[in-house]
Amino acid sequence: MKTNTIAEAKNNLSQLIHRVEAGEAIHLTRYGKPVVVLLSEDRYQNLIAPNKSLNAAILNWRSQLDDDLDIGLSDNELKALRTDSAGREFSWDE
Repeated sequence: MKTNTIAEAKNNLSQLIHRVEAGEAIHLTRYGKPVVVLLSEDRYQNLIAPNKSLNAAILNWRSQLDDDLDIGLSDNELKALRTDSAGREFSWDE
């Protein structure tokens, strides 16, 4: 994801909009810290689409990552860590 300062974005807004429309997401920073992300309307609508579960959003995000990017645990590693137990006893009473 590309990064621009807010001042750069102000001076080059039309160019940034064209890049975003082409599918690029752009971070805008203030004093070196990210504060805003510019996304195309299509990508924004995909993020807020109704009836989309968190799991579906995560799987969609993972599918958009580069294959060679190390994102952590694989599906098989996650399955190995999970247990089939019912979990621990819990009560709201003390």
